[in-house]
Amino acid sequence: MSPQHRVGRLLMASSFSIVVLGAAAATEDIRDWPCDAPLVERFDPGQIWGRPLPTPLPEGWRQNAAVREVVEFGANPENSPGQGAKRIAAFAAPLGAEREEQLMMVFAGLLDQFNLLRRFLIEGVRDFVLRAKILRDAVGQNDAALAALPADGGARVEAQRRAYAQARSLDARSMVDAMEEAEFLCRRYGYLDRKLRELTAAIRANL
Repeated sequence: MSPQHRVGRLLMASSFSIVVLGAAAATEDIRDWPCDAPLVERFDPGQIWGRPLPTPLPEGWRQNAAVREVVEFGANPENSPGQGAKRIAAFAAPLGAEREEQLMMVFAGLLDQFNLLRRFLIEGVRDFVLRAKILRDAVGQNDAALAALPADGGARVEAQRRAYAQARSLDARSMVDAMEEAEFLCRRYGYLDRKLRELTAAIRANL
């Protein structure tokens, strides 16, 4: 096969990939909330605790330096649930009569911090979903522009066809990237729930 034929085949394959990607992007179903876990704006204290709370949630956890340190450590994404549980146990070990009050302050603080983290994740998912929808519309507009071009219009029309196809390909790839970013944040959204429940179990175990 001559070099010219090989180049021609590569160009045809590339064009076919662009068409397939663009068509798939234009018909992609983009849900407003793509995560498997249901959308809940805030954590419910009773559901996270798993039973009736032993006492009403106390306030003022930020004013307690020791409690604040445990909360910030547990909520830090760099620290695993197991590390947070160990930090809670170490905090609870020397406590006496004030154990329940102090640990419930930790729980209140974790709820506040995890609600803040959840809000950031929800906003991030929504942002990427909106971006994907805008890009999907751009792909559809490029499709319409391509369809409007005459089948045989000479070099100028072919140049326009290539430009629209390239723009559609870039928009389609960007749309897929946005959806993948939203999916990654969905995994973090689910992990946040599991981590908070594990830290809450550590609090209950040390009461």
